[in-house]
Amino acid sequence: MSKINIAFGATQDWLKYTFVTICSILSNGIGNNYKFYIMSDIFNSDFENSFKPIYDKLKNIYPFEYEYIKMDNSDFEGVVHDTRVGISAYYRLKLSSLVNVDKIIYLDSDIVVMDNIEKLWEIDIDNYFLGAVEDKYSELIGWRANLNEGDIYINSGVMLMNLKKFRDENIEEKMFSKLREENNDYSDQDVLNDICRNKILHLPLKYNLMVTRDDPNSFPKRKKEYEEGIKSPIILHYAIKPWILPVQYSEYWRTYYQLIF
Repeated sequence: MSKINIAFGATQDWLKYTFVTICSILSNGIGNNYKFYIMSDIFNSDFENSFKPIYDKLKNIYPFEYEYIKMDNSDFEGVVHDTRVGISAYYRLKLSSLVNVDKIIYLDSDIVVMDNIEKLWEIDIDNYFLGAVEDKYSELIGWRANLNEGDIYINSGVMLMNLKKFRDENIEEKMFSKLREENNDYSDQDVLNDICRNKILHLPLKYNLMVTRDDPNSFPKRKKEYEEGIKSPIILHYAIKPWILPVQYSEYWRTYYQLIF
């Protein structure tokens, strides 16, 4: 049984939501071999203090390994110009140098996994930098990454990443070089879409179903696929946070939250 590597990036105030996502993974994927990599800028002792009360509850669901990676935000000086996202969104761009594995799943922390994540892990991306799902607003924001009309702009909240290929082709260096260009206002999604273009495997919507207020109108060109995906999603991604508002499908998130808090 191969080890499923899964990474998260979170600030202090997002750690508890990361633990909810981990809870959902363990609850729906018993039988797998997991290692979680959690990237944050807080001190190691502060992380352990946050995680300790939750750890035993998670282990009672299913055993797993984890590694905490202390991030130094000074590494991102001259990079983060985009106020749309926080600095932790850029942590994922450094995974190829931070984690010595060839393949990893990256997940945002406003997510619940509703089925066995092994289904995502087993997708073949040997010839791609990453696999990801079209962003809900792809047609409106593709210009931010200088994509051509009709090109698909992916959402970076769920990615199956080929870290070996990232290292072989210096993708991390290329991304941060782009991010440090004068007057650049790229987000992490923009630079991933730009630098990895033509080497992204576009995954079915069910692997990153975005939950927002206008769900019935989501992906009008892929309406049937969206409707089928929402009946049996693999991953739900809450654009509107269920800990703030009782949005559609927030009952799933609350179920996992209540298991550990």
